[in-house]
Amino acid sequence: MSFYSRYSTAVQDFRRARRRAALQEFLQSIGGRSSRLLSYDEVRKKIGRGSLLPRGLRDVPLNAIVGTVGRYEDFNRQFLPRQASQQGRWAQVRLAVEGSGLPPVELYQIGDVYFVLDGHHRVSVARELGSTTIEAYVSELPSRVKLTADLTPNDLILKAEEALFLEETRLDELHPELDLRVTLAGRYNEMLEHIRVHRYYMGVDQKRSNVSQAEAVEHWLQALYLPAVESIRRLDLLHDFPGRTEADMYLWLMKRRHELEEQLGWDLGTEETAAHLWNRLYTKPGRLWDRLRRWLGRQPVPTQWRLDRGQIRPGQKLFPRILVPISGEDASWTAVDLAIRVAHQEAAELRGVHVLARGESRESHKLEQIRTEFQRRLDKAGVRGRLVLEQGNISRRVEARSHWSDLVVLHLKHPPAAQPLPRLLSGLRVFLSRSPRPALVVRKASRMRHALLAYDGSRKANEALYLAAYLANAWGVRITVFSSREQRITEALNLQKAKGYLISQGVEAQYLSAAGEAAPGLLEAAREQGCDFMLIGGYGRGNLLEMVWGSTLDHVLREFKGPVWVCC
Repeated sequence: MSFYSRYSTAVQDFRRARRRAALQEFLQSIGGRSSRLLSYDEVRKKIGRGSLLPRGLRDVPLNAIVGTVGRYEDFNRQFLPRQASQQGRWAQVRLAVEGSGLPPVELYQIGDVYFVLDGHHRVSVARELGSTTIEAYVSELPSRVKLTADLTPNDLILKAEEALFLEETRLDELHPELDLRVTLAGRYNEMLEHIRVHRYYMGVDQKRSNVSQAEAVEHWLQALYLPAVESIRRLDLLHDFPGRTEADMYLWLMKRRHELEEQLGWDLGTEETAAHLWNRLYTKPGRLWDRLRRWLGRQPVPTQWRLDRGQIRPGQKLFPRILVPISGEDASWTAVDLAIRVAHQEAAELRGVHVLARGESRESHKLEQIRTEFQRRLDKAGVRGRLVLEQGNISRRVEARSHWSDLVVLHLKHPPAAQPLPRLLSGLRVFLSRSPRPALVVRKASRMRHALLAYDGSRKANEALYLAAYLANAWGVRITVFSSREQRITEALNLQKAKGYLISQGVEAQYLSAAGEAAPGLLEAAREQGCDFMLIGGYGRGNLLEMVWGSTLDHVLREFKGPVWVCC
């Protein structure tokens, strides 16, 4: 083939490449994307650091070459030519490929991407001919952030923020295994602000002004970020937010946590906020039935109480947040005192709530007395806590607040009546039927040293069994297990099941059984064994006979004088 023919073919190849470049630019402009090459100078200004380091001659993937040093108007991102004036030079390079060959190009490297210093036409022709690599002399500019071939000019803002974040925290050096990527501009600055605030409060808590940046970063990581990530993973929250990262979710949770603290008047943990999000969204594909079942059953947000049914670990606390409604009546302080005792055992925060009566002022003398007395009792016991005010139906407001606590301690003023209609209208019965948390119902205080566990093998009885094992190990409570069934074989199997579980948890217990109805047997066993409180499962759902004829729990609440711990 003559030189003219070969040159003519090269020109035709150039013109086809230009038409493709024009079409790509048009399509990408419609989609709001840029087809321009990245500018090395801009990227270096935002991300690079230090001096260029020679890396020698190597084969470089062509699809990793996404930028240029000074010629970003001549070629697009795929190195297709954009200017008609390039035709002669491009055709000459195309002919040289078939002849004597071409020298290596010169590239600058930042992260995993490359910028052309010399050899733009050679890269363009090589891509047009279908090559996958090109020989190049490479010089590398060190960078803290990782750049990839899909980087866009808009991504540079995010990458620049990432570089500044890593420069200030050095987390890429201290914890290279961490994935701290975010997907929106401004979020690295948010994390830096979190660290600055955390550093300030570290100084306040530790009473020193010389908390270093390195100390603050590590403490923030261990105390806030990693626990939040653990909750995000445990609840699989990212499944409901495709395209977001753990760092994105952490920042959202911290923002939502602040909003909820303002709304509720309580200090909340990140785990509580994550559980709240899980409960509100719960939108994974295939969850329709689960969502319906949760809505019908009013299932609560997951907490340590709901999620952990394995081996009880040493030092584990099941009830770090305890809710106690306070009416201001003398009898209600009995429940407060017992709640303080539980809070002391659990190293818990005590959350008091007073529901204002119709017409009651927030500045009344009575309310000020309640606040003062509540705080006095907390201070005396050395327990953390706070009293908040609510308005509305007492049972509903306490139920709503109970979603944010692990245990509700209630004063027993009006137990469920023996007659069917008054019993069904009992406020306590309604609350216990709907409560998302265990409830400790208090008529008379006790030292809570010896528990009688009512066990019939049901799901809620198994929760009470789990609680019994916890109290035995964590509090040193003595456990007596009672089972009563008309069919003796069922009774024996239930006791064997309870015994097997308690033994597996290292708990020694006494086991009793009796024929006949459970309630009289429970009360008799409690009296004979000297049990000062009782553990029992809550009401069954949808059991019409239980609602009409009453239940063991109703009978126990009417007749037993000590505290009753109900696993709702």
